[in-house]
Amino acid sequence: MKLNSFYKQMDEWTAQNIPYLFIIDFEKQKPILKQLSDLKSNESEIKYEFPHYSNCSNGDKYIVAKSDLILEKKPYSFDSYLAKFDQAQALFVKKNVDVINLTTPTPVHLHTSFENIFRAAHAKYKVMLKDKFVCCTPEIFVRIDEKGVISTYPMKGTIDANIPNAEELILNSPKEIREHTATAHLLKRELSEVANNVSIPRFRYIDRLHTNDKNLLQVSSEVSGMLKDEYRTAYGKLFDKLTPAGSIVGTPKKEALEIITEVEGYTRSYYTGVCGIFDGKTLDSCVLIRLIEKENDQFFYKSGGGVTSDSIAKSEYEEIKDKIYVPLD
Repeated sequence: MKLNSFYKQMDEWTAQNIPYLFIIDFEKQKPILKQLSDLKSNESEIKYEFPHYSNCSNGDKYIVAKSDLILEKKPYSFDSYLAKFDQAQALFVKKNVDVINLTTPTPVHLHTSFENIFRAAHAKYKVMLKDKFVCCTPEIFVRIDEKGVISTYPMKGTIDANIPNAEELILNSPKEIREHTATAHLLKRELSEVANNVSIPRFRYIDRLHTNDKNLLQVSSEVSGMLKDEYRTAYGKLFDKLTPAGSIVGTPKKEALEIITEVEGYTRSYYTGVCGIFDGKTLDSCVLIRLIEKENDQFFYKSGGGVTSDSIAKSEYEEIKDKIYVPLD
């Protein structure tokens, strides 16, 4: 579907209170829009489990052996990451950028199918596009309630929970404070373009994530406001304005995106895109991180992290590898 037609159809279905699911890839080249009534079958091309929505029956959920969920990581060398890291940092001063989200695709070997990963994983949001990708993401993007309150929840800052004093370390780290603050205020500015009375009611709170090989602490914030009248029934127009998500680009957004395009050297595709569901009254959406994508019979787990001028390349490289996991209870 062409992008203009995609946004126009979203606006029409929103105004008509027709429930739908949408997916917007990072580059905005392959958007997908489906009415929920067309995704009820177990044979649907798209499977989803959101906090309040799912097209999967209880019979679709079964236990997969933990050993089958271990991903064999085949990461590119540290030197290859360092080259991109150094190139990005060299552009920071030139483009006056505070933080960018630098990502990389890591080849992985799977011991099971996308279907089994989707069924067995425990995540706030799960999305699977048949033979394309499976995603188990903890990150909320935008939620809109019946009154028109819009909220977004940037996640920025991850640490191994088993490190002594992990919570204290990440909450007091100057680098992490700078990165998260820049991202939260970017989202506040972006929300202010589509909403009034935007504020940050919760700043840098901790979520705990359980993975197949370790536990992680993730830092999040909440940014919210009241939708402007012109966006109340124009969600296509709204998501055109807000994507790609600021939390996975950087700040200032335009300049950070220019660095990403120049430095990363690969197509993110659906990774760091957005998936959402409109139920006819409210909307919920997520950022497509923790994603495994299939490309020409190879599998890649795409991951990344925020990089600032204070970042240490080796630490960022290890964080990228830490984020390669299937989330479990």
